[in-house]
Amino acid sequence: MKTIEASGHLHRITLDAGGEIFVVITLELGEDFVVGSRVNISFKSTHVAIARGLQGEVTISNRIASKVEAIRRKPILTEVVLCSRAGSFTALITTRALERLGLQEGDEVTALMKASDLYLSVREGDA
Repeated sequence: MKTIEASGHLHRITLDAGGEIFVVITLELGEDFVVGSRVNISFKSTHVAIARGLQGEVTISNRIASKVEAIRRKPILTEVVLCSRAGSFTALITTRALERLGLQEGDEVTALMKASDLYLSVREGDA
């Protein structure tokens, strides 16, 4: 954990994961979470949006440069495996969105995750 800002029960946390900066907003923050803590970041694959050719500003704090590693297409939903400096993760998007974006393996994209959609846990052995 790089920084922790607090205002009442609300916390804004910044983290460095492999050189990618993540921002997390949370209402509760346990005593184990202090600057310098090693934590795991988790999120639901349905909470990851994918953008191609993203330009300009958006309100989403977490914009992770990624490469499409694999596509597992189904009739309604498609799993897109992304690789970034922070590691590999999966985005679950509609198959229509996949088609609209024309995504293919090897494409460079931006993964978008709202700060309030990320969850933290203390790494085992670090608590």
